[in-house]
Amino acid sequence: MKHKFAIAVTSLLLALLVALGVFLCVWFFGADYSAFENAVRAEEPIPGLESGISPQGLCPLPKESGYRFAMSGYLKSAPSRVYLFGGKEAKYVTLRDEKGDISTHFGGVTCTGNYLVVASGKKLVRFSLADALAAENGGAVTVKDSFEIADFRSVAYCYFFGGMLYAGEFYRPGNYETDQSHHIAVADGETNYGIVYAYSVDEEAEGGVKSKTPEFALSVREQVQGIAVWEGGIALSTSYGLPDSTLWLYQNPAFCAPQGTLNGVPLYILGKDTLTATFEMPCMSEEIFEEEGRIYILFESKSKKYKQFVRRQIADVLSVSRQGLGQ
Repeated sequence: MKHKFAIAVTSLLLALLVALGVFLCVWFFGADYSAFENAVRAEEPIPGLESGISPQGLCPLPKESGYRFAMSGYLKSAPSRVYLFGGKEAKYVTLRDEKGDISTHFGGVTCTGNYLVVASGKKLVRFSLADALAAENGGAVTVKDSFEIADFRSVAYCYFFGGMLYAGEFYRPGNYETDQSHHIAVADGETNYGIVYAYSVDEEAEGGVKSKTPEFALSVREQVQGIAVWEGGIALSTSYGLPDSTLWLYQNPAFCAPQGTLNGVPLYILGKDTLTATFEMPCMSEEIFEEEGRIYILFESKSKKYKQFVRRQIADVLSVSRQGLGQ
């Protein structure tokens, strides 16, 4: 009896090992990203990966700065960083406020002209682009000011376009909840769970905005990691963990009548009725931006924290033509 039991246990273990081997082969080698590979082009290597940075935010910089991009990210046991890269040799700065070095999770980053803005916890933190350009590699820059978004549990991403500063939240049930008032019913029984607020920018005003009351709000889907806005459209980058990412392209509804209000400001809903295209991508897409008809995409999949587990490690900022996506 003992002999038969041992054989049964051994057989079960072998079967589990074979199943695990098949799963791992399918997981790492079975995915087909040929359409993605054919559509995108590599722009610049992502900086800081060897130091353990987890890339989060991406934005373009003025040409006169000498750099193409700014990128924000966080590390496990060191202050968060903002990298300047492309064109010149890459460098990074850390941020400091009255309490010392800022080590909160940096989400998105954007440039409003003379200032860079970083999503940090519940706040949008602003610091001088000139100070960042003048700082030595690894130097600290003192923030100018910041402001908190009261009904956000955290600010995940930000974007500057047309004189407006957009700030959005990330929703995933269980670990990244959002305020119940942000759960907006859309067509076909679906629900949007996140909000993006749009603020009118005034670089001379406190916090860099004319008012802490937003001009309008966008209702967006769950798991949004970044937003890109242009005159005719809006794109959302969605991802979480190892499943594939998606780029969602919409008509820009801000030129239409609002579909309601949220906290007293006009509300526009991004749903199926304004969706124009989707683009499937490998996992861990992060922040995006649009420039001259192309959407630029940052990925976290090559970071030391995750690269052993992902099927496609992406080490460059990639871009894809809006026209090729039907926009």
